[in-house]
Amino acid sequence: MNNERLRSLLEQYFNDAISGTDREELLSYLNNNPGEVFSAVDEEMLNLEGAPEFDNTHAQKVLADIKADSRFKDDTIIPLPVTGKNNIVKLYAGWMKIAAAVLIFVSVGFYFVRRQKMGAVKNEVANTTARIVPGSNKAILTLATGKSIVLDSAANGALANLGKSQVNKVGDGKLVYDVLPNATHAGVNAVLYNTLTIPPGGQYQVVLPDGTQVWLNSSSSLSYPTEFAGNSRTVKLTGEAYFEVAKNKDKPFYVEMNNVQVKVLGTHFNISAYADDNDLTTTLLEGSVQISKNGSQALLKPGQQAVIGSNANAITVSKAHINEAMAWKNGYFMFNDDNIVDIMKKVSRWYDADVEYQGNFSTQRFGGTFTRSKSITDLLKNLEQISNVHFKITGRRITVMQ
Repeated sequence: MNNERLRSLLEQYFNDAISGTDREELLSYLNNNPGEVFSAVDEEMLNLEGAPEFDNTHAQKVLADIKADSRFKDDTIIPLPVTGKNNIVKLYAGWMKIAAAVLIFVSVGFYFVRRQKMGAVKNEVANTTARIVPGSNKAILTLATGKSIVLDSAANGALANLGKSQVNKVGDGKLVYDVLPNATHAGVNAVLYNTLTIPPGGQYQVVLPDGTQVWLNSSSSLSYPTEFAGNSRTVKLTGEAYFEVAKNKDKPFYVEMNNVQVKVLGTHFNISAYADDNDLTTTLLEGSVQISKNGSQALLKPGQQAVIGSNANAITVSKAHINEAMAWKNGYFMFNDDNIVDIMKKVSRWYDADVEYQGNFSTQRFGGTFTRSKSITDLLKNLEQISNVHFKITGRRITVMQ
């Protein structure tokens, strides 16, 4: 990791503006390279010109949070003078060295340290809406060996040889598994499982070894073998995904989640199976699928959807809202008489933001279509215009108010 990337992640971390994927990347890197924090602290980063001031109460809370973090075990203090300043940077041994890169104690209060690029617009902490940005192509690939690869920072090309497949990153936001029928490397005949995890604020596409294409929404994961051996093809899903299954009448394709199984031969369908949603919904665009849960079964035709309550076995089949189900894949939010809680779940996943509520919104319903590339400010303003709901953004938290 170069210094510019490290400095950027450190700033985001201590401004509480870092995504889950970037947080894992930063902590993993510093755990393996603890000394690198010093190379990221240069005079440019330690420039206090225009840095946002925090009162003593706020600063003491920040410092207490750092000390309470389980990673900060050693509280040995090593004073280090800052060149050209009358300030002292407190460096803590071990993980506390990371805190030193961003906390400076000064006589008039506490400041968060920012790096200011020449000619760049200043990133004022007071501008809290800048901390929440639309999602993008990001994911973590966990191999059968346990190794994790942060895909948004990985270079294009071959990532690993796994059994009889080679996994390749072929562009921004896409993985492809290529079958290697003549492979002879060690472990070539092993059936290995990979997991593709999409953090909040992410999305990604994967082409499985059989040619099946899967698009994964934010806060989702897919586990699958690197080779579909035997008489069936089975994957496990959490969250939401759209599938275009490669046809093979002799080897049916199964998607498993939350005690529900979807069986297909070759078809296009969307599954929404988030653990914090009340229902699991399968929407069929093309072909046919069979849904089953604990003995209950239903066969879907194109244009139909099946809904199963999280605490029920009954399967309800009805006409599908195709555009609504596919909106996320096509880059939109589409709300159709939805309550604000369900709307904000989708917003929270895509923008990687926390949501809290002040008031009772159970009777209010909303509709509309919005692009997912909108800034969070524009999206919330649009929602305010069609409702009596108001929003406040504080850091990465959105408060919903009446």
